[in-house]
Amino acid sequence: MNRITALVLVLVFLITGCKKEPDPAPIYLVPTEIQPYIDKFIAEASQRGKPITVNNLIVQFGQTSGEDVCGQCLLQAKQTPRITLSINPDCWQNAYPEEREGLVFHELGHCILSRAHRTDQLPDGTYASLMNGLDTGVYATCRYPVGGTVPCDRRSRRAYYLDELFNPTTPIPAWGK
Repeated sequence: MNRITALVLVLVFLITGCKKEPDPAPIYLVPTEIQPYIDKFIAEASQRGKPITVNNLIVQFGQTSGEDVCGQCLLQAKQTPRITLSINPDCWQNAYPEEREGLVFHELGHCILSRAHRTDQLPDGTYASLMNGLDTGVYATCRYPVGGTVPCDRRSRRAYYLDELFNPTTPIPAWGK
């Protein structure tokens, strides 16, 4: 076999052997009671100049990796992102709507925005992000400052945490200093 024939065979092999497998078709399975939170997430992203589409997602209620874990995102290459919300009643049934929103937004932060946990705190000791792994209700009950006499403005706290969710470089708010 001469060199030209060998080169042609190698090129043909490379061209035909390197076909990219198509991505799987999107799957969207979300319980009716979760859909309003997905819609809010999309609206909040859009309000912050970050338009997103959520059309490939599975959300289900079930067992999580631990009793104190209220939600988990499973995000694997070439698979539909999957969120499992704990069946523990304290995680969903007994939660305030704001706590539910925080939980769903936190998990969407993992599954849709590819955000990791963030453990740092603001100077006043509150978590710096909704993406902290310990309290997704950071703006839900607005308990901060602990033992303080200054009223807590839930709207400004929620706005900060959502700004930070979609833009991790969001500056520290006045209340967090």
